[in-house]
Amino acid sequence: MNTLTSLLSISLGMILVENIIFSQFLGICPFMGVSKKMDTAIGMGLAVIFVMTVASAVTWLVNEFLLAGLQYMQTVAFILVIAALVQLIEMFLQKTVPALYSALGIYLPLITTNCAVLGVALNNVGSTFAEAVVRGLTGGVGFTVAIVLF
Repeated sequence: MNTLTSLLSISLGMILVENIIFSQFLGICPFMGVSKKMDTAIGMGLAVIFVMTVASAVTWLVNEFLLAGLQYMQTVAFILVIAALVQLIEMFLQKTVPALYSALGIYLPLITTNCAVLGVALNNVGSTFAEAVVRGLTGGVGFTVAIVLF
């Protein structure tokens, strides 16, 4: 029960208290660009949720198993992982949801350089795998809540 309580507190904290947009001011560029229309805001939010969750899991694994003793390579490795994930999402949206792909426009590739995704990945260093995934998921949910509200 202690682990569940810990994950729940991380979840609520990432959405409400440590919201990437409101408290850390990370990810402002796509936030400002797509928060004008509800459809694009939700689409961008879902893309960020997916990228942030998967990036948190993959970067945790990369950091834990590949970068042992090479902490100076964390940022470079994390950016490469995030860029690859965004490229996959971009190709997926272009083939399956072309309307959303064109609506997101330039803001979709900007997820690659979105400091919110990188910030969550870097904040996950030193946490457990479950905590990293929950932080990634709920960090994306907090991002989505912020852009939908605005």
